[in-house]
Amino acid sequence: MCLANDNAGVKSHKWHSDLRCQQIGKLIFLGKISFVATSATKQPNQHRTVTRRKPEEQRALSIGQQRLWYLGQLTPNSPSYNAPFLCRLLGHFDPKAFERAIDVVMQRHEILRTAILMSNGSLVPLVLKKRRADLRIVDLCSLPEDEREAEAQRLVRQESARPFDFSRDSLFRAILFQISVDEYLFFHDAPHLVFEGGSVTVLYRELSALYNGFVAGETPELPELPFQYSDFAAWQRNFLQGERLESLMKYWREKLAGAPNINLPLDFSRPAIPTTRGARRFFTISQQLLSLANSFFAAAGTSSFRGFCAAFNVLLHCYSAQTDISLGSPFYPHCRGIEGLIGFFVNTVVLRTDLFGDPTFRQLIRRVDVVVHGAIAHSDLTFDKILDAVRPPRDLSRTPLFQVNFRAPNQPYPCLQLNGITASPAQYLDNGTAKFDLALELESATGRACYFEYATDLFKEATIVQMETDLLHLLPALFARPDTNLSSVSAVTAIRERVCRTGKVLLEGNPC
Repeated sequence: MCLANDNAGVKSHKWHSDLRCQQIGKLIFLGKISFVATSATKQPNQHRTVTRRKPEEQRALSIGQQRLWYLGQLTPNSPSYNAPFLCRLLGHFDPKAFERAIDVVMQRHEILRTAILMSNGSLVPLVLKKRRADLRIVDLCSLPEDEREAEAQRLVRQESARPFDFSRDSLFRAILFQISVDEYLFFHDAPHLVFEGGSVTVLYRELSALYNGFVAGETPELPELPFQYSDFAAWQRNFLQGERLESLMKYWREKLAGAPNINLPLDFSRPAIPTTRGARRFFTISQQLLSLANSFFAAAGTSSFRGFCAAFNVLLHCYSAQTDISLGSPFYPHCRGIEGLIGFFVNTVVLRTDLFGDPTFRQLIRRVDVVVHGAIAHSDLTFDKILDAVRPPRDLSRTPLFQVNFRAPNQPYPCLQLNGITASPAQYLDNGTAKFDLALELESATGRACYFEYATDLFKEATIVQMETDLLHLLPALFARPDTNLSSVSAVTAIRERVCRTGKVLLEGNPC
């Protein structure tokens, strides 16, 4: 889960590319152009204006919500599509004022008090007129002082693993774990189909304003919302129709035709149906390496997202020996007004990159630039519609179109700004699941909150630790020799030779 992926792919994006991306990519590969920065790549992107749903228009789920609901039915007892967060609060805290603030937010955003029912074969969102915050307070102060933190973390892990029943449960859970008189842990969880990474910013901004007003004895007022999430859902379904829909589907059908699965070296045979069991391996990019990366990307005329994406493609190439690699990556829609809403807006697109011809790292960055430009220009098409367009072979053992996900948020998760309180940044919790074979999140602002998320049915932790080590060695090697063919970069050959020696790559059918 992430806040934003790319300066060109977040809510404030103002560029639009109408280039024929496949042609440009071919020219780059042939060396006939070295940099794509014409007026055609910098046309202002048309931000969409969402209109309110007509009163007589029945509420419906957004296209993305519908897909997540059906995915949830495949693993009904799994929390893999939940969004659990935790932050620490130090200081003289007022739980009652905080509960009042949560109450107001829940009334303000109908998505947080919406049940999802199946009626006559159709999914129907039902907004509850009044739903108070179910803020639980768990007082651990009766425990010995040296046991409270461990018990709080145990309870947090337990709560993070709880699935939601969309037809019965409140879709927003909030718990305060009291560690001492002046220390609390604030835990909150919601299904992805009502809450995503960007929603944390909205939630914390509003909770902070409301709490600070209540403790000061005031009646805080927040700006009126331009529309509700149900308005966005109705607008999206009306928007993706006719010639626009056909044009977008044509692009993705051609772009992803014949795209292969990525075959990484596995530690265990792939199960017939994924269990979603997973884990995270957290690591840090040193400030020295992050500074080196940012300087290199700036000089190369690319963003940190695109530069790190190119480097990750090299790492996957080292492990798989493939030159045609597809990554999933989330992007926000270009819609005015959604930055103030809580909900599920992000859309996953497929970034298919060609490493054929032994390019240099600099050449690969240009290829990734073109791929990302094209994906952004056509990111209005939701992922399930991309599936409809491409119709990949049915294989229940893998996620379709891509098995590896890449995210590089350009800012960390926010902190609650409560008067008299020191709050830690929100932490997106590991709930023991993985949606894909492998995912990499690089927090490119500070480098402190990076992790690999991996399916434990496929990989041992030691393999992911080695992958982390390889990535951190690979990055400076690529920055040092950006104009050297990848096959001649020593870090690349060292990884390939080691992977081939293990023989595990043969499990997925890729000879060395």
